[in-house]
Amino acid sequence: MQKPKIVLSRCFSEPVRYNGERVNNNFVNRLKEFVDFIDFCPEVDTGLGVPRKRVSIIEIDGLKKLIQTETGKDLTDIITEYSQKVINSLKEIDGFILKAKSPSCGVGSARLYRNNSFIGKTSGFFAEKIKNHFYYLPVEDENRLRDESIREHFLIRIFAFAELRALLNNPTPKNLVDFHTRYKYLLMTYSQRYLKEIGQIVADNSIPFEEKIIRYRQKFYESFLRKPSPKRHINTLMHITGYISKNLNPEEKKHLHSLIERYIKGRLPLNVITELLKSFVYRFGNEYLLYQKYLHPYPEELNV
Repeated sequence: MQKPKIVLSRCFSEPVRYNGERVNNNFVNRLKEFVDFIDFCPEVDTGLGVPRKRVSIIEIDGLKKLIQTETGKDLTDIITEYSQKVINSLKEIDGFILKAKSPSCGVGSARLYRNNSFIGKTSGFFAEKIKNHFYYLPVEDENRLRDESIREHFLIRIFAFAELRALLNNPTPKNLVDFHTRYKYLLMTYSQRYLKEIGQIVADNSIPFEEKIIRYRQKFYESFLRKPSPKRHINTLMHITGYISKNLNPEEKKHLHSLIERYIKGRLPLNVITELLKSFVYRFGNEYLLYQKYLHPYPEELNV
């Protein structure tokens, strides 16, 4: 499995927070074993030091400003320019995990003030620039990743995008067909429309291969923008079940369908069903289903 390349806020690795602390997050710590990562700290990298006086996002005359409140120093242009330089430097990135609530890195979780009063939440200056430029990549903070569905969506995307990069680094017609075949059911789960459109790109021999790869890349990224609903997962589960149902005895069929019903009602996590399906697939030796990324989209060790 290809390793994703991830951007992390540096405070997950080093004690660079405003108070000199390091963020110890169990999920991020575990993820580091399975990804390559680079880290940034907008505030330290622009010379604010550790420890440092707090900065805040303040709305002034309808515009958001990044202000070091104790000194009154306006850091807006400094952090904005820094963010653009980082964006220009990043190549072959699969996703971002940034520090929650940070005025530079928070993903929709930074506090916004007006006239010394808290008025809501917004994204930090660095996070906002990253989200706007890399709109097709997952950008999360550690608090959002506590949510199981957000975390799964994030993991599926970064590992899929890492394998897409591997394809783009060695693009051949055979590799493209093999890649698309592996991702058929995962693409079906995320968007049947995109699955159809991407399949047409792969099959259309009138498209020059170089153009085909460019179009495939764009559509593949777009396919994963929105989390799939439970209904879409159920559709995929039923398709997979169709391949093996003739090999199941009545009790096994009944048990499988009861698990799917419990998942529909929100009483069972999806991975219980996919693990059962994998055991059937291994038992029956169905090579086509074993090949499908839907059943193993990322390392099992990352399941919580």
